[in-house]
Amino acid sequence: MSELADFVLNALRQADAIVEPPAYGVYEALLPEEIARRWGVPAYQRLAFADQAPVEAASQALAEIPAGVANAEDVTVVGYGHPLVDTLMEQARARPACSLVYVNDVRLDKRGLLALAQQALAFPNARLSELPRQDQAAALCYYVRFNFGAALITDEKRERLVSVVMDAQAGFPVPELAHLEQLTQLEEESAFKHLPPAPVRWSPGHQPLSRPVLDGLLERATRAALDELAVPLEGLRRRTTRYLELDRARLAEYYDGIARDLQRRIERAGDDARRISLEEKLAVSQAEREAKLADVEAKYRLRVELELINLQVTAQPKLFLPVRIGNRIIEIERAVAWDPLLHRLEPLACDVCGQPGTRLTLCTGGHLAHEGCLLAEQCVDCRRIYCRRCADQMGHCVVCERPVCVHSLNRCRECGRATCREHVGLCHAADGLPVTLPRPQEQVQPVPEPPLPPPPVEQVEEPPAPVPPRQEKKRREVTYTTHVTRAPAASVPRPLEPHKIEVHVEPEVPVVHAWVLTKGKKQIAVRSWELAGAGIQVTCWCEKRRYCRADGRLLVPAEGAEVEAFLEEQIEDLRREYGVPARQVFRYAFIRGASRQVPRVVLRGRWRAGR
Repeated sequence: MSELADFVLNALRQADAIVEPPAYGVYEALLPEEIARRWGVPAYQRLAFADQAPVEAASQALAEIPAGVANAEDVTVVGYGHPLVDTLMEQARARPACSLVYVNDVRLDKRGLLALAQQALAFPNARLSELPRQDQAAALCYYVRFNFGAALITDEKRERLVSVVMDAQAGFPVPELAHLEQLTQLEEESAFKHLPPAPVRWSPGHQPLSRPVLDGLLERATRAALDELAVPLEGLRRRTTRYLELDRARLAEYYDGIARDLQRRIERAGDDARRISLEEKLAVSQAEREAKLADVEAKYRLRVELELINLQVTAQPKLFLPVRIGNRIIEIERAVAWDPLLHRLEPLACDVCGQPGTRLTLCTGGHLAHEGCLLAEQCVDCRRIYCRRCADQMGHCVVCERPVCVHSLNRCRECGRATCREHVGLCHAADGLPVTLPRPQEQVQPVPEPPLPPPPVEQVEEPPAPVPPRQEKKRREVTYTTHVTRAPAASVPRPLEPHKIEVHVEPEVPVVHAWVLTKGKKQIAVRSWELAGAGIQVTCWCEKRRYCRADGRLLVPAEGAEVEAFLEEQIEDLRREYGVPARQVFRYAFIRGASRQVPRVVLRGRWRAGR
């Protein structure tokens, strides 16, 4: 059966018509009288189909009907462009065909989901760990396919169909499911009716298929459809720009010739009335030129019109495991999802842009964000990290104008101004106004001057009075004895002692992380080496905060040096810095789908390409 016959017969069946199986290629259909009267066709129809023009279809279909068929001349041959086909298409457009289907052929059992999540997801400033007394559970999730009719309009109109599949729970598009019907069988009845619906993570408090959720998904699907049209739009924009420039050049050449001719005639005119008439013609010509240029620009102006045709909702069960993501400052709870159809761990969504990602940074405000979704400036005192959603948590020092978060700002009780920790008390020191610091260019000049004059160093030795040293010695002894005798041992906080270092090589991005941990696996410091364009960028989160010398450095290995050996030297420096024994340094790499311990750092992917 052809696509045309399938469309027409299904439309007749939906209109409560009785359709008999074909006999010698001829279908018999009996329509309800009301439907037949509305469509303007007989209630009894004998139909044959041909996917050609109407005249050619009639001759071919009638020729193929055997001579023994009674009343062969009463058979209506339907082809593309037939009035009945046009009527059915108008009916289909007036009533969009939305559907709800189910995915039942999946297995809801997966072991080691936590270890898989720790390997697949990367957090530069946090760790993913197990949530106590929580186990994985199955829930019903929904995919919504939005079918758009896109019209690209310039000097001509081009139409195409654009489909976007959105994850209703996560809120981002899933291009891998563009051809879902080819991956599994879609059924009309669900085999997992006992499963509860999964919560909507990007819009808490709403049901998965509620009106607010569908409206939000439609808005995001519209942006995704425009992104999908970016390539054809760019080609069409280059074409229209070229044609626009050609038409502009043609109009300029035409009206410039008219202007030169009129100007020459004005110079030769000896009569004032003749000159005035020619000047009016010149002004009319200039006005007509501007109008023609405006018409040409409007003609080649590119416009995109998206019209939602229909949508398809697909229900599929998934496995969810609640986990904890945290560092020394903040901890949050998220749920990682296992897709049994695609056999993969779903990426987490960025709380700022809503796009998926396997490498996210934990914001101090409790958000997971891409690196590009973080604020460009972070706190200079406490090293807290904030995303664009937490812009109200960042302030500035009134003295040095550096960024300081609201937790580290020091508010003056007298003037009410806020400063960083370094400039406390300078907010009203200049006659009630903040102290104006010299510019960096001015601060560079006095740096080489202190070692030049030796007299101040010699003058320090002039008063060698013996009395002050005795007093200082007694004072030291007194403070020492009082500290030893009076300070109870229980009140002294016990410092965190480094026990081991774990080095992990990321499998998908060129980043190496080194975790300094205690015996209780508490995090003391995290140092990362990331391959940048000009070298290796170092990032460090440790107790030194902004005084850490390693943080923010750009390392460039020597010419011809091995990157693995260079990173081993950096790991050795970190081990010596924290006094960790060499046997307590463990290295891990992602080999054959699992994280395995290796004797030395193993680099692949972009690390090798960047050598």
